[in-house]
Amino acid sequence: MRYLPGSSTPRHFAFSAHASRIALAAIALSIGLVTAPPTHAAGDAVANAINAVGEFTVFRTDGIQEQLEGKGSLPLYEGDTVKTGTGSQGLLEFSNGIQVALNEDTQFVILSRWEESKGFTRILRLSAGEVWVKTMGGPKPLEIETPVATAAVKQTEFDIKVQPDGQTTLTVVEGIVEFGTAFGTCPIRTSTISYGNRGKKCTKPAPVDVAPNVAWAQGIRQ
Repeated sequence: MRYLPGSSTPRHFAFSAHASRIALAAIALSIGLVTAPPTHAAGDAVANAINAVGEFTVFRTDGIQEQLEGKGSLPLYEGDTVKTGTGSQGLLEFSNGIQVALNEDTQFVILSRWEESKGFTRILRLSAGEVWVKTMGGPKPLEIETPVATAAVKQTEFDIKVQPDGQTTLTVVEGIVEFGTAFGTCPIRTSTISYGNRGKKCTKPAPVDVAPNVAWAQGIRQ
């Protein structure tokens, strides 16, 4: 029997152990390729700001600030903070077919979440102001997070507004939105309104004329 130099380990045992380690590494790699979440290429834009009236500012994660005036195309990336000033509005189009209009004094961060069973969900963390949202071209997983509530949607049109104290008003124009606080979730349907308050469950949906609540978004969308 031949031994490795300076070792009492038989040569064929050493090669066998080495081969086993290679096989295990290959298995681990193949598992990782199946279960690991897909990653976006560095620098991929997730949306574009295509129209702005007044003060529309994007704050990048590296500290750079950019602004859009009028119609154009300003790319937006994961982690960007989007903000409008008083008397200002903006319109975004996401790469997956979601449209978002921002009313005045609005601010949110663009985020996402990946789950193995659901894939990517786009998240807008809304800290102030009001947004109108419409998903197009089939279901698009989307969540709007506010200080007190979360609105989860797939295929719908709605308006959501955050007051300074965090109170959140959801108006559903079309479709169903799962609207919830830390105290429970309830489905809000077409032409109804619900309120989310800190420390309470969202209110029961009530019928509402949705047109006045979303009229502000018509101008910026033209």
